[in-house]
Amino acid sequence: MKVLKQILLLQGRLSRGQFWLQSLLLWALFYGIWEVSALPPQGTVLWLINGPMLWLLFTLCVRRLHDRNYAGWWLLAVVVPVFGAGWLAWQLAMRRGLEQANRWGEDPMYVKGDFLTVR
Repeated sequence: MKVLKQILLLQGRLSRGQFWLQSLLLWALFYGIWEVSALPPQGTVLWLINGPMLWLLFTLCVRRLHDRNYAGWWLLAVVVPVFGAGWLAWQLAMRRGLEQANRWGEDPMYVKGDFLTVR
């Protein structure tokens, strides 16, 4: 239940590795659904499959931006020709998240335990 809640909501942070893994799994699921269903990609069927896919991709990107300490509104940078999309791709796919907690939560790479953690 926790994983499903994390996938569907816009809260929290997502590390770079988790972003890549979840993106690839999501795209594989998406293409698998289209291959298994022999439905023509048009009309209502198109939105029944693409709608949830777009929402899941949106939540992935917002949580990844949270890890970089940016609000989800920065996804609108994609409307700036060339530079906006390039900057967004750089932030989402290449940059490491903040190593400390920010307003969206703890560092997803931080290991909690009852022992001394050396950084």
